[in-house]
Amino acid sequence: MDPITHTLAGAAMARAGLDRRTPLAAATLMIAANAPDIDILAMAAGSYPALAFRRGWTHGPIALVLLPFAVTVLIVLWDRWVRLRRDPKAAPIDERMVLLLALIGVLSHPMLDWLNTYGIRLLMPFRDRWFHGDALFIVDPWIWLALATALWLPHRTAWRVRLVGGLVVVYILGMVAASAAAESIARRVAEGQGLAEIEEVLFQPALGNPFVGQLIVATRTEYRVGSFEWFSVTRVRLDGPVIARGDWASSAVVRAARTEDGTDYLTWARMPFVRLEVEASDTVVVFGDARFRGGPAAGGLQGVRIAVGQRPADGR
Repeated sequence: MDPITHTLAGAAMARAGLDRRTPLAAATLMIAANAPDIDILAMAAGSYPALAFRRGWTHGPIALVLLPFAVTVLIVLWDRWVRLRRDPKAAPIDERMVLLLALIGVLSHPMLDWLNTYGIRLLMPFRDRWFHGDALFIVDPWIWLALATALWLPHRTAWRVRLVGGLVVVYILGMVAASAAAESIARRVAEGQGLAEIEEVLFQPALGNPFVGQLIVATRTEYRVGSFEWFSVTRVRLDGPVIARGDWASSAVVRAARTEDGTDYLTWARMPFVRLEVEASDTVVVFGDARFRGGPAAGGLQGVRIAVGQRPADGR
């Protein structure tokens, strides 16, 4: 999820009563809730290396053990060298409690990140497998609204924040169940329409509307794009674009996939497709992902273009 959601989650846990456990509890929870996203620094190496690295090592089991200690060290240093120097009479922090709160905050991060279609590699560095919840859009304004309301309305109390937090959890669980149901229904409809060799069905919730979303049905050779609406007479529509997966055995594609940009992009891509283009005397391999189509771009999620030299005599 986005940093605002992680920060609001940390703040809500604090206001629900955990901020009474020790000084700097709220700061600890909010910092820890964002800590795994330290991998944003990979953006300095470029968009494709960042795609290959993000939501991996810093979201896996080793980082989830080490990051709470790192956050605790940061909080302890701030407490000793800044807060207590400003106010020597202030109560010191409880270091063990800070560590526990940092653990809670850090663990909340992968739980939220799993919920969307972007994905997270929960087992890195032991396994490079992506996990996807397909339950929420990467930015959910309803969660923003609920948590922000609980935090900033006048006369807030811990029990009111806990109540709103519980409602948010119910909403999330409902979206997880609805997504699984939508994918199951869409698979049956696709099979009824004669689609064979279905490998995966993806439901992507729409921004701000939990009742509709995009569907992608992946077969061995193509992606069928459509939509799902819970309150429509025709819930499932597979009337969108048909995206061919492309010729992955092509020598040009094989060469492009071995390049640094190609390897980085394909490490992240969940529903990859490829096509060949000819520009002057060059063969250009275009890698894309059916989740983020809309025209390949020079960078980012939509795709990568890789020139592999002169077009071979066999046209491939």
